[in-house]
Amino acid sequence: MLLILLVVVSTKSSAANVLYSSVSPEFPNGLHVKYLQYIASKMNMQLDIVPMPFARRMASLQRGQIDLMVSMQKEQKIDQNFIYIYPSYEQLRHTFFVLAGQQTKLTQFEDLLGLNIGVTIDVKYFQNLEQQQGLNLLAVSTLKQKIELLLIGRIDTFIHYQQGTEPVLKLMQLENKVVVAPYQPAELNEYYVVISKKSRLFPYQEKLQHVIKAAVENNDFGKIREQHFQP
Repeated sequence: MLLILLVVVSTKSSAANVLYSSVSPEFPNGLHVKYLQYIASKMNMQLDIVPMPFARRMASLQRGQIDLMVSMQKEQKIDQNFIYIYPSYEQLRHTFFVLAGQQTKLTQFEDLLGLNIGVTIDVKYFQNLEQQQGLNLLAVSTLKQKIELLLIGRIDTFIHYQQGTEPVLKLMQLENKVVVAPYQPAELNEYYVVISKKSRLFPYQEKLQHVIKAAVENNDFGKIREQHFQP
């Protein structure tokens, strides 16, 4: 009986020292993994990552099945469920891509009204895009799906991070076929580390905030990003 009790206590203690998170299945060793490794290290925790599409990650975070997510934007409709850790750790601009030779399709924002646009399920983009009525948006789970839909003509453009898209295009040998559109949004999007009220990190949010604040002040996330995208 004592042995069983010791095993249970040991298991709980071990689990309490693990940070559970998730990233896109497309990037199991991507930049977000490195951000999570950094955070786990600073929290003196082991890291356990289960790759999932964005919508499933959101649901798992809300249920407390994972503890933390990176690359989250502020969104009013989910503020009551999640806790954003301040300050934001990076600012990025979403980028439109089109087929090479079709750049004239998208030279200004108004051109989007006549195009089929590939977006990611549940991802929030820039304000004008979110508020514009009449846009034909096709929501998918992965960047690869966006690229494939563009290649077969199902969509005219898609929007995604430039820093994340270009390495994938190079890997697929499409860097000369899928290119940045002339029109690009001016807005920068702020990205946060987020936990839910059901997260096991909920009691440690002050410590987590200290870790993020120190990392931003030291430009640690910027250094990780720069190193990740080096040739």
